[in-house]
Parts: sequence; C-alpha cells; structure tokens
Amino acid sequence: METTPTRRYAGAPMSQSPNRPRWTSACAYLIAILVLIALLGACASYPTIPVTGRLANTPISTTVDSELAKYYPAVSSGHSPGNANVAQRINNIERRFRTRPLDWLTLKELSEETSPDFATIFFINRCLSDHTNERFQSGYSRELQRIESLIDRRRWARIARISLRGYKILFIPGFHYLSDPTSGADFANQRRLMRELGLNVQLAATEEDGTIEENAEIIGRIVRSESKSHSKLILVSTSKAGPETALALGRILRPDETTSVRAWLSVGGLIRGTPLADRVTTWPKSWIARILFSLESTDFRSVPGLTTSASRKRMNSIRLPPKILVVQYVAAPLSGDIAEDVKGRYTYLRKYGPNDGLTLLADELVPDGITIVELSFDHFYRDPEINLKSMAIANLVADELNAGPHEPSPRNAKTSD
Repeated sequence: METTPTRRYAGAPMSQSPNRPRWTSACAYLIAILVLIALLGACASYPTIPVTGRLANTPISTTVDSELAKYYPAVSSGHSPGNANVAQRINNIERRFRTRPLDWLTLKELSEETSPDFATIFFINRCLSDHTNERFQSGYSRELQRIESLIDRRRWARIARISLRGYKILFIPGFHYLSDPTSGADFANQRRLMRELGLNVQLAATEEDGTIEENAEIIGRIVRSESKSHSKLILVSTSKAGPETALALGRILRPDETTSVRAWLSVGGLIRGTPLADRVTTWPKSWIARILFSLESTDFRSVPGLTTSASRKRMNSIRLPPKILVVQYVAAPLSGDIAEDVKGRYTYLRKYGPNDGLTLLADELVPDGITIVELSFDHFYRDPEINLKSMAIANLVADELNAGPHEPSPRNAKTSD
C-alpha cells in the first residue's frame, strides 16, 4: 500500500503562503531597502512589449523590453518573425557573440547593444546549445511530467526514483535560515517531502550569518566525516551557500576528502557574488547598511564576501574535483516575469546585463557545470510546483550518477574578472 505525504509539500510554494512576499534571506531584504533608497527619484523604467511563443521548448506569455527581444524567440526557433530585416539583424548579432565567453562582460556588452531581455534569451539559447545541457533540460521536463502523472493517479510512493534512494541528500542552507524560517533558505518543504518519501536527508548546520569562509569550513568538516564513512552524498545549496560549497569542495578539502560527494546541485547560487553587495559595501551606503543590519540583529561581516570582486577572485582560485557531477538550476526571467517586490533590485542590476533580481545570470555558472534553466521566475522561485521540480531534478541527478562515471566537458568558459 502506498503512503500519501501531506499534499501541501507538493503543491505549495517552497516555504510559505504565496500571498506573502518571499525572500531568500534577510540579507536580501536589507540590500533591497538600500537599492530602493538609491533608486528614489530615479524611477528607471523600460518598455513592456507583449510577447507570446516558445522559448527553450516552453510556452511563454510575458512582456519584453525591446522589439528585437520580442522577435528573438521566433527567429531562434527557425520561424519567420514577419520582418526579414529584423531576422537578419538578430542572426548577425548571434554570429558575432556566439564565440565569446558566456560571462557577465559578454552579456553586458550584448545588453547595451540590444537589451537585457535580448541578452537573457541569448543566455538561455547559448546554455541549451550545449548537448549535455539540452539533454538535462529535456530530461527535467520529462521527469516533471512523470511526477505530475503519478500524483494525478495518487501513486505518491513512486515519485522518488529507486536510484535516488541510494544517496544521502545534504542540504546546505542560505543566509538567516534559522532566524527567518519563512525565507525558504532551510529547504524545509523539500526536506519534509523527501523524508515522507523515505529518502535520507540532512541539513548542514552552518552559521546562518557566517562568512563564506567560516561556513565553507563547516561544510568541509561534514563532507570529510561522510567520506570517512563511505557515504554517497548529493549536495544541494542555495544562494549564498553556493560559493560556500564551491570553496569547501574546491579549495578547503583535498580531492581524497571529497570521495563521498557524487553530485552538487547549486540553486540560484551567488557563485560570483552580486553588484548589490558592491553597492552596500562602499561609502557612504556602507555605514547605512551596517546600521540597518544592526537594527535587524544581523551580522554584516558576511556581506563583503559577496561583492563581485571578492567572489570572482575567490572562484578563479577554486578547482572542483572533476569526478563531482555539478548541476546548476538557474532562474532566467524576462523583464515581464519579475515580481513587484523584486523590481527595484532587478531594475538596478539591468545596467550590468541579464539578472534574476539578485545576481547576474552569468555569475551563477560554475565552470563545467550542467545548466538547467527555469523560465518565468526570478531568483526567489515563487513557483507553486517548486517542490515537484526539486524532486524532478534530484531524480535526474541520481539517474545520471547511476548511468556511469561522470566525465566533465568544458561548457562554461572561465568568466572575466
């Protein structure tokens, strides 16, 4: 007889009612205040041009910020946009940029020549032009459909693949995951669902407002202990925990101390930081930020480690063991997909290129990682199906691991400093 987990875990958003604003962390909230202060009086705006069609084999119905972006999905799908000159211009732009590194500088230059939405579509197409990325994207869609079909038939116990049951899933939480349980940074819903499905899950007890280096040491100790026990781990990190995990696996631990880690899934990872941290760590906004953090009883010391300069320098010195399967789950929203309470940050970041409302899309990429893109949602993944999608990706990763040894291929070029 099959057991039926509580329905809310599969159908509800990650951690709370969809009617309440959801933040990945208290840090994001405070940064948002400062960005909104900076934008007062500026009220930057951008065009809202309706667009429908398909992108990454997914239906879209939203708005974009330029005519070129409006016609880009049709052109990239091989369809005529009804304007030969526009199609020719788009093809010419693609030819000039397709051989460039997929980094923030390339996307910033492309955004300035076209628009951030055009650069976002280019980012999505470029990621999925890689055979392995496209295979994972298609597999993710099929696995999600399989799970939804099982739920419709009330066959809950079959949601988790047999392959996934052979692994321990170690969740690495984000900023302020203890003080702010509404943030979703503790993966509470995913962990409950997976436990009810009989999976072996654990939450890493990192310092909720610790520095990246401090938490990387904690992660390192956990992995080192699990390796001695010959465990088989799948690590799942979110947001700020992304660079912490990368530092632990790629610098703190010796390769022989990572034998337990079979895969790492980075969800919206701030791998190379965020320009928002740059802004609040420079005078005079740095002292305002410290006051606000103090009022919220939040330690400011972790924020400097999230600046783009510190993060890019740190990531360029990290070498991940090639045996670890790295998958990154990246929200790639168009401008019409941004939630109202995220628009202030998103608008500020547009001058740097395509972003998810907290960081630049290219700065989420881990070298040689496999990319799964999520359309229509910003950094905070307010998706009523997020828990089912989490299960789909976990199943996909486990099946890939069981299929044979992981052989990484160079797909994400080294980003610019």
